[in-house]
Amino acid sequence: MLVNMQKKSLILNKCSINENISDWIEQDIIVPDSKPDAVKIVNVTVTPYVTDCEVMDGKVKVMGKLNYFVIYRVNDEGFCNRGLFMSYPYSEVLTLENAKSGMNMTIDPKCKNVIFSLPNERKIAVKSEIMFKVKVKEQVNAYVIKNFDCDMPIECKMCNKTFNNIIQNKSSVIASKEDVMLPKEAEDFFEILKIEAKIKNTEYKESYNKIMVKGDIDVKIIYLTENSTEDVKRVSIDVPFSAMVELGNISDKSKFDIKYIIQDFSIKLNPDITTTKTLTTEYQIMVDVTMYEEDEVEYVEDFYSQNRELKYEEETVEAVSKTVTFTNNIDIKENITNILPANSNLLDYSLDTSYITPKITNNMVELEGNAKVSLLLQDRETMELDNKIIDVLVNQKYDVDGISEISNAYVEITGDNIEVTQNGTDIEVRISLQIYTNIEDLINLNLIDSIEDNILDISNLDSINIYVVKAGDTLWNIAKKYKTSIDKLVKTNDIQNPDVIDVGQKILIIR
Repeated sequence: MLVNMQKKSLILNKCSINENISDWIEQDIIVPDSKPDAVKIVNVTVTPYVTDCEVMDGKVKVMGKLNYFVIYRVNDEGFCNRGLFMSYPYSEVLTLENAKSGMNMTIDPKCKNVIFSLPNERKIAVKSEIMFKVKVKEQVNAYVIKNFDCDMPIECKMCNKTFNNIIQNKSSVIASKEDVMLPKEAEDFFEILKIEAKIKNTEYKESYNKIMVKGDIDVKIIYLTENSTEDVKRVSIDVPFSAMVELGNISDKSKFDIKYIIQDFSIKLNPDITTTKTLTTEYQIMVDVTMYEEDEVEYVEDFYSQNRELKYEEETVEAVSKTVTFTNNIDIKENITNILPANSNLLDYSLDTSYITPKITNNMVELEGNAKVSLLLQDRETMELDNKIIDVLVNQKYDVDGISEISNAYVEITGDNIEVTQNGTDIEVRISLQIYTNIEDLINLNLIDSIEDNILDISNLDSINIYVVKAGDTLWNIAKKYKTSIDKLVKTNDIQNPDVIDVGQKILIIR
């Protein structure tokens, strides 16, 4: 006879993949005829984008483009610094051991290292190390047993746990092309030297069966002015974006995990408008939305019958029951003396955190490595530009609760604000890092399709036994083995706390 069960269905993430995969990409940049010859490369900034990926067993094919901003010196009477922007597509196959076809994957690329040379005045050879931050989520349909619908008594070991029950996952792409106005203090552009873009001020709002996501693209532009081609300026603008993402079954219990990745971004001078400070932006942002509910569920973790034989087949599934994220802010300040050349002005600075390595030990996170700070300098006499990279030592620790042997933890450095001030040849560096520590609680769920009730053979069970407790034993395991109950063991042996038994302790068992 089959035993009826009441089940609670769940959709959970399997153990996620969070890996950084490094790959070198080489590119020859040809200086166009409209630009003067290059005599020295000052700096090359590489911005990678991933526009598409194909997940295969053990690997992933990544497709996108690399944007190159080159600052170089020229030998010309009118000016000595010029800028060059070029964009090239790429396609790379990355090895990812646990990847399987059909997985939901997001990839956030970042340039970690750039090596460049000038073989001749019209050719720039660039070799870029791109770090692909790969995140994979594979969902599993699971269930737990709430209780049994039968007349016979079944001993149940109950468990109470909170699950992040996934309702829906959807990715959407926000794409737009629009004109933006520069601030009044900005001067007319002659040439763009460098662009940095990152997402900030994100928020969402629920609306019936959809959510509205919005935020800003924070754009920093380094440029040569039209009035003086040796005058380098910096300007920042915010490009707002928004979109509606269609979802179903939104309720008061719904929670959202939203990730944003810029898949493409460009900003150019508008050749059709010459009297105003107008630029044309074109961008593509991938928004990955996971809607879930936090369900607190009491369920049957283990069971048996004292009087009947329960036969069943089970499949064990390892999954993530829930994910908890802790946010920590770390501020770093360092004064560096005699680091700048004499007669130089600090024009711009940027921060690279990819050389900071997080380590997790017990309930502590330690950040070790160097924050690389890139400085763009200009000589006051010659007006020539130069680039200098300095390392700021990072050695920070902070405590995080909830990391155990049955949890998976990983760290993300998301905020990377930096401020550098110059005082002669000295600088003061202030870095603010926002750290996310994500803790995934892992669980093994036993999936049981059917339970068959049969006659129990008690011929091999003695009516009285004495059991000596071994390491790892619990009263539940002993009671299940000898087809008795925890209550009987507690009363027979005058056990004060059923959750505590000692190795070597003798347990009298009477059926």
